[in-house]
Amino acid sequence: MMHYLEHKKDGKENFMAVKLDMSKAHDRVEWSFIEKVMEKMGFHEKWIKLIMKCISTVSYSVIINGAVHGCILPTRGLRQGDPLSPYLFLLCVDGFSSLIKDATRNQSLSGVSICRRCPMVTHLFFADDSLLFCKANEQECHKLIEMLELYEVASG
Repeated sequence: MMHYLEHKKDGKENFMAVKLDMSKAHDRVEWSFIEKVMEKMGFHEKWIKLIMKCISTVSYSVIINGAVHGCILPTRGLRQGDPLSPYLFLLCVDGFSSLIKDATRNQSLSGVSICRRCPMVTHLFFADDSLLFCKANEQECHKLIEMLELYEVASG
């Protein structure tokens, strides 16, 4: 599986960066996950109810030959173009960030350091892209896969 990982003779460790494209995550995120993240972050109950109402009361219709047909009621996902979506996406990735921080604290995942005595960088999040940094060894690769699978199950 990891044939490219060879230990150097000089004792230096190898590191890797993993780029994730989260652009389709908007379409699949479970609404209950967003609600749980907001509860965990300490949002007020009224605010949570308001946000949940905003994302869960949407409906779609299809226009065929100029006539409106049907009423589609989604059960999950965030609407692209909705002014709330970028903020809700930030809440979602905060859940993933917490998993990474826990793994770092438990020393089952390391980041990279650009120079001595500077902080380790474990992850960087941009709009729809995420960069994860860790040692290029079997243990940390397995931990990364475990965290991604856990995040997938939790977020939908």
